Amino acid sequence: MSNEKKKDFAEESPKTRRAREKLKKHLDAFEGKITPQALQKKAIEIHRWISRHAADRIVLKSKTISLFDENKNAAEISQKISKLTEQIQSWKMDTKIT
Repeated sequence: MSNEKKKDFAEESPKTRRAREKLKKHLDAFEGKITPQALQKKAIEIHRWISRHAADRIVLKSKTISLFDENKNAAEISQKISKLTEQIQSWKMDTKIT
């Protein structure tokens, strides 16, 4: 059955095969660099970066933040949307007249 599925697709070109193999080698090399020691080292770097920039942090206990305000404060309409709206309205007017 798997042979039947393979018959549905065209042969892979040599150029595509080389590109796929090159990408696979690149990904394998990249995955080889991901080790528990490398992850631990990166975690330490992140903690150090956070510590260095602690003075720039904003205390959120005194701020109110919400990700979604139920559209109480809608975003401004962009110039592109405004122009499109005008074009549609003028198009509607033109089609009613004719």
